[in-house]
Amino acid sequence: MAANVDADLSVKRFRFEQDDKGRRLIFPQGITRDISGRAGTMNFGAAEAMLDGLEGRLNTIRWTADSASFGGAWLKDDAGRIEMSCERIEMSRGAMLTRADAGVEIVAPHVSLQEVKITVKGPFERSHPAPTPAQPAAPKALRQESLRFLDSLSGKLDFTVKVKLDLPVIGERTLDQSLKIPVNEGSLNYSKLEDSLDWLEGRFLDFKHEGPKLSLTWKVPIVGREREIIAWELDPVAQNLASLGSVPVRSLADFRTRTSSKPAEPSKNKVVQSLALEAIDIALSLIAPRSFEVGGGLIMFGGDDSPGMVDLKVKGAINDKQPGSLKGEIGSIDTTIKDVRMGTATLTSDRLHFDDLDELHVVFDGFRPTCVTMVVHRVTATNLNLILGKR
Repeated sequence: MAANVDADLSVKRFRFEQDDKGRRLIFPQGITRDISGRAGTMNFGAAEAMLDGLEGRLNTIRWTADSASFGGAWLKDDAGRIEMSCERIEMSRGAMLTRADAGVEIVAPHVSLQEVKITVKGPFERSHPAPTPAQPAAPKALRQESLRFLDSLSGKLDFTVKVKLDLPVIGERTLDQSLKIPVNEGSLNYSKLEDSLDWLEGRFLDFKHEGPKLSLTWKVPIVGREREIIAWELDPVAQNLASLGSVPVRSLADFRTRTSSKPAEPSKNKVVQSLALEAIDIALSLIAPRSFEVGGGLIMFGGDDSPGMVDLKVKGAINDKQPGSLKGEIGSIDTTIKDVRMGTATLTSDRLHFDDLDELHVVFDGFRPTCVTMVVHRVTATNLNLILGKR
């Protein structure tokens, strides 16, 4: 895979050496401007950099520095799905840029980044290989199976459910129900939630658990037929909890709504006209160490001396008919990352700590996220390894 790096380099002096290590150029100090590079479909660069103890080998791509400082750094892919910018990057313990099996590899024992902005655009759906004619399609995996790291969440989920119905005889009716849901050890108690429904709405709304499905249903009292508004598919662990009146938070990721069912009903026959979650107010923390697989790699939250996530706060509104958004902030996130792919970039770090994530913005089209943007005041990484251009 092709790779290149261009920059304007200013030095006061340099030394050329040729020995058993090869031919090398050694610069006591180098100042570069307008750095740009490309590896595969990934582009990267910086406005300026200062490098101490810079050494470059002439027979291969291998540049090392005793310390490095970059200003105005950026990274993005050709497809426009991933974009990252950083006001300042400090590598006080040195850094190395070298050729990888595919693309280039950046290695640094310690990295500090200030004012980092990351934008990731969808679609976020999983890709599944098409089955061969002789091979039946495998059952679709549930999202909740990869979200077990949420099983140590604690906090609250407060929001208002707004359901617009077009009822026979009665006509149009909007049900508004404010819900306050405590979360303990990653689960919420839907049986207590059902008891908290207002008397009038409670006559229309009901939670129902049957085998692998938990659903929110409605019916007209006495004469009505029960119909489904939204349903969640449950894995075996969630099914056991649901039989006791609770459900894991991670199970909420596997939902379907009546309005999104196929084939679509003619609009004149639709009873559920719209479903919205408004006045969302979420406050959660992830205390115990947890991990999950993503992007072909592994992310572990927390450790023996640190919680995984502290003070996640989210507010906003989403619905099934038009764009929506959630905005929030996080006190801190502490992770370990192993071989996580983002486009054609692969990231590994013994410890990646996000401090004061003061802007988190998720844009939705209906209930599907389309873009995630976050701004972090400070990020520190230990034993960072970043490969650009690996497929």
